[in-house]
Amino acid sequence: MQADLVFWKPLDEPLEPLDFTKPGTEEKFDALERLNESRSVSVHDIRGQESSFSLDRNGFQYVDHEVSGLKDRKSDDEIKELLIPLTEELVKNVTGAYKTITFTSRVRSLAEDSSKRADNRAPAHSVHTDFTPAGALQQLTSILAKHPDAETLKSSRIMVINVWRPLKEIKKDPLAVCDWASVDTKDIVPNRMIFQAGFWNELGKLNWNGKQRWYTMEGQTPAEPLLFKQFDSKWVEEGGMTVPHSAFVDPEFVDEEARASIEIKMFAFVDE
Repeated sequence: MQADLVFWKPLDEPLEPLDFTKPGTEEKFDALERLNESRSVSVHDIRGQESSFSLDRNGFQYVDHEVSGLKDRKSDDEIKELLIPLTEELVKNVTGAYKTITFTSRVRSLAEDSSKRADNRAPAHSVHTDFTPAGALQQLTSILAKHPDAETLKSSRIMVINVWRPLKEIKKDPLAVCDWASVDTKDIVPNRMIFQAGFWNELGKLNWNGKQRWYTMEGQTPAEPLLFKQFDSKWVEEGGMTVPHSAFVDPEFVDEEARASIEIKMFAFVDE
């Protein structure tokens, strides 16, 4: 299908970090919308071809993972209580990780939400990566600051895995992921945000490139979670395998009720 995805326009010079400890930064953040540009791209339905794609080769993988009792969980806390440990085990099984550390999770169940950044519960209609390699390593430093096994964990192969799962069959606002094998890392624009002294995050925005290949799974169900990398230390020299992704509008389902999904992000440590 053809879908409109929101990219960033190419910049003439690097983007200055956004320092939210200083006045006026919220306005600068809002002004970055001037960089948005919509492009019509082909988004291919992966259903029936799932086995042709893998985390190591393409940076993403759809898996079969039925969770008993999920439909009976009503609140966000109940959903997370059930899914987080099961999702950690899933990631271990898929990646061979000996340890995982979940550092964030979010249920998205609103069609629109005026909240910004981490509090927003609506689909993110802008192509992005959750981290750049620098941002992922900064997050790792924060997570492991007081961990008793920090040095052992740091010596492992380290991945950030985002597990995106529908909470009901996806119709409105499906998720598209970009095959990492089609990404030119020069098209990823670092976007650093400073929130307080010593604490910052850096995500990536993406310039459009006609060589990019985009995929989705039509009618994705809660038993078909998507795993995709947001960092892999094995790929640091090749851009870190920070897979771009975005929600998009499917005109066939634009009038459907709001999408319900959960994303669970974790570090996965592999002994290699």
